[in-house]
Amino acid sequence: MTLEQRARVPFFDDFAVQAQIRIQPAGKEYVAYIQTRGTWHRVRLGLQAHDAEKLRTELQQAVAGVSACFDDATGATDRAACARALSHLAHKGHAVLQGLSGEGVFREVIGALPPEAVVQATSEEFFMPWDLLYDGPLGDQADISGFWGMRYIISRALVQPQRPGDLLSPLISSTRPRLGLVASDRLPQVVTREIPALNRLRRQKRIFLSSLEPLAGERREQGLDQLARLWSRNLQIVHLACEVSECGPSGPSLCVAEDLALSAEDFRAGGFDLKHHPFVVLNVRLGGAANPQWAFHWAAAFWERGARGVLTPEFPMPDGFAAAFAETFYGHLLSGEPVGKALLASRHELWAEQGNPLALGYALYSSPSIRITQ
Repeated sequence: MTLEQRARVPFFDDFAVQAQIRIQPAGKEYVAYIQTRGTWHRVRLGLQAHDAEKLRTELQQAVAGVSACFDDATGATDRAACARALSHLAHKGHAVLQGLSGEGVFREVIGALPPEAVVQATSEEFFMPWDLLYDGPLGDQADISGFWGMRYIISRALVQPQRPGDLLSPLISSTRPRLGLVASDRLPQVVTREIPALNRLRRQKRIFLSSLEPLAGERREQGLDQLARLWSRNLQIVHLACEVSECGPSGPSLCVAEDLALSAEDFRAGGFDLKHHPFVVLNVRLGGAANPQWAFHWAAAFWERGARGVLTPEFPMPDGFAAAFAETFYGHLLSGEPVGKALLASRHELWAEQGNPLALGYALYSSPSIRITQ
């Protein structure tokens, strides 16, 4: 069978991919094509759309169980409860792997990859939280390294027509990147931790920081216009720290201010062109609307408007943990680490410091080799 490459490959980006997973519909079910070392494996998945949705829902509930073990303000944890919740998450991640009828092939091909191998997953309609798949030992004590996202750099590729930024180099040349911030003042940890952390980076002259002005009392159209003007600047990173919820008339939306909800449809139709192709950190939290399908559609919307890449959670993130993740991630990214390794290192650091695995809920829609160079 011949596979058609519809997306243009970035001309300057030659990062090595140790495994590719391509999911395509086949009637009511799906077929996976897995490639390593130049060899393709064809695996018919025993899942229909509603089966995949059920597995994602169960994983989301398991992630919520882990989240409930931590005090969001202090990071304190009930260690016994956390161990049980992590074991439950591992069982659900293993169940998803079992739900793929090609489990044996996935285990054989993906499980044999070396640490920090790059796995690229591509699909147009099959949304799976690959980072949370688990192939380690099962029992009362889960092995954190059994989660794919703790061993591999997993990059999601979107199949789209030609888009702005297709041929960009993955290198962002800057001694002090320009970051545009959109933050909600309704989130306590955004106000007390995330914004101050970014301001410290500004004072340390590690970033230039531009922020969306307060929108209180503004009409929605004026707010959208201010947002479009911010994103039209020559930014290299766009950072959003806000809620995602059913606050908008078009379904799950980014609630960037009290009276300003931005849906993916608004974003596509409203002239929000990212002309300078920033890397987007969509650090949303709270709200039950966040899920892998939501993350996929928002990543696609940002790609269409010119984003170089997108990092976003696939599940609801607690306010405090999302702020901690941002601090940790930028510490690695601004030190010159490629975005894929920065994400992997952040997961390990937060696990070592807090015993918290929630960074596995962040998904990378991007080349993993994007990095800041001086």
